[in-house]
Amino acid sequence: MGYLVKFLFFKLIIFSEYFENTDGITVAEKLKDVIMRGYDNSIRPVINERDVLSVNISLNSMSVLVLDPAEETVTFSSEFILQWQDQFISWNKSEYNITWLKLKESFLWTPDTTVSTSINTNYLIDSDERYVSVKHDGTVRQSMYAVFVNLCDMNVDKFPYDEQTCMVKIGPWTYTLQEVTCVSGPDIEPNETYFGDFQGNSEWDFEGIIASVGQTEDPDVNFTFSEVHFALTVKRRPQFYVWVLLIPTYIITVVCIFGLFTSTANHGLREERVNLGITTLLSSAVILQIVANAMPKTSELPLLGNFILAEIFVVAIGVLFAVLVLTLHQRAHTREWKPPAWMLWILRMTGSSKFLYRNITKIRHKNSTAERVNYTGEGAYLFGNLDESLQSVREYIQEEDRDYFRELTYIKFFDRLDFLLLVIFQVGNALVTLFLVKQ
Repeated sequence: MGYLVKFLFFKLIIFSEYFENTDGITVAEKLKDVIMRGYDNSIRPVINERDVLSVNISLNSMSVLVLDPAEETVTFSSEFILQWQDQFISWNKSEYNITWLKLKESFLWTPDTTVSTSINTNYLIDSDERYVSVKHDGTVRQSMYAVFVNLCDMNVDKFPYDEQTCMVKIGPWTYTLQEVTCVSGPDIEPNETYFGDFQGNSEWDFEGIIASVGQTEDPDVNFTFSEVHFALTVKRRPQFYVWVLLIPTYIITVVCIFGLFTSTANHGLREERVNLGITTLLSSAVILQIVANAMPKTSELPLLGNFILAEIFVVAIGVLFAVLVLTLHQRAHTREWKPPAWMLWILRMTGSSKFLYRNITKIRHKNSTAERVNYTGEGAYLFGNLDESLQSVREYIQEEDRDYFRELTYIKFFDRLDFLLLVIFQVGNALVTLFLVKQ
């Protein structure tokens, strides 16, 4: 009879344990009740109030969403991992067979961590729905995942070949250095291990994150706060700006220079050159405005802006030279300037003056070598009138020849001048482009 009682009692214990632990939640609930008994989540979890609580802050993931140079902000999604030791929590894991226990954040003390450099934070999970992981030895692990709009000081001097470093500062908001101290996690390098968790976007490449511990002071109350600094470095992909802005601007300038200094004998076409130059200036100004709208309003102009501004100066100087050549050619034509000796010398040096020089000299001395015949007798009067008429025709032809060769001389000279200016401006434009782009 005694053995039967013992047997039934043993079976009762087994069945009771079975029904208690069938779901597994009951043990966790019991453990939670044990942990939460007398726990105050508003008290810093240290037994000795003079002890400093150490909070380890590390990055688990970061994705750059938008980097706005004009607003000097960077928008990124990131998961921060916070870990500390809660001295009020511990249990025997062999007794409960639980190593990690998940509890709501609102049940435990958590540091009031804030990203102080962020102007807008959007948590993907409400605070009432967020959980923390608690280990049997009192280690608490908190995950803080959100989308941050972070301030970022931009240096766009080398735009579009620039590299930006944005500082992300995170730490407790109210706990001073004597209460909570921060410890930084490891640096993040752009290698294959972190490729999926740390990345840039279509315009920016992720270059790495350097973590360090810093301090900030509140001079009003003379408090010092500990925080972790994450220096996020990204590098711009310049292909879009090169193909859409830089190369078209260079091509427009090259074509404009060809149009400004292409040889022509027509004064009307020379006037069209000026119109071409002014149109090019307007186009370059529009491109410069596009660059200015995308950049912060600083005292320094970015590299691409300097390039476009240099192209504007090249075109403007080219237009001035084109106007000067047009004015000189027009005045030489309307005021019938005689070609000076130095101009004929230049043409002779360029291989075009032998014919012009010989014919102009011949025209100048033709009157002195013209043969005159004296007539006598009854036909003297008739032949005298005929000779005067022939002399008038001869002088008219000589004047026409003189004008023709004078005009031809200036055409040849300005043709050589146009070619010289074309070479000078194209070479100068290429050198300016190489100097600015290779910086």
